[in-house]
Amino acid sequence: MIYTIKKANLIKEQLRRFTTSYAHHVVGQFANIDFWLNEVINSLEVIDEYKMRFDNIYNAQKKWIEDHGTIIHEYCPICNGKCEFSSGKPNLPVLKHKHEVNDMRKELVNTAYFFLLRCFRIGLLTGEELKQKCDTIGTSIDPNDLK
Repeated sequence: MIYTIKKANLIKEQLRRFTTSYAHHVVGQFANIDFWLNEVINSLEVIDEYKMRFDNIYNAQKKWIEDHGTIIHEYCPICNGKCEFSSGKPNLPVLKHKHEVNDMRKELVNTAYFFLLRCFRIGLLTGEELKQKCDTIGTSIDPNDLK
C-alpha cells in the first residue's frame, strides 16, 4: 500500500472511531477539531498531488536511465546469471493506484463529514459552523442528515 493511501486511511479510521464513540469521547476529540480537519485537508492535498508526484518519479527515473545508459539484465534461474533474452531496459514505475487513491479521497471526506455531523447532533456545532467546516473539506450537507 502506498504512503498516500496509508496516511489517509489512518486519519479516516481515527475519525470513524470518534464518530461511533460515546458523546464524552467525541467532546474530547472535538476540542482538537481544527487539528483533525487540518489532518484531513493535508491528506486531501497529498491525494490530489499524487499524480504529479508519480510523474516526477517517472520522469526522473526515465531521464537517469537515458542519461546514464542504465542496463539491468533480468536474473536467469537456469544459468544463475544474466538472462540472454532480457532487453536490459529497466522497468519504469507504473501508475497503478489511481482508483484506490480516488476512492480513499471520497472515503476520507465522507468519514470527516460524518464526524462533523455527529458533533452537530450532540450540540457541539451550530448549523452555520457545520456548514463552514464542511466547506473546508470540500463537501456539502445533505439536508436529510439534519433531520
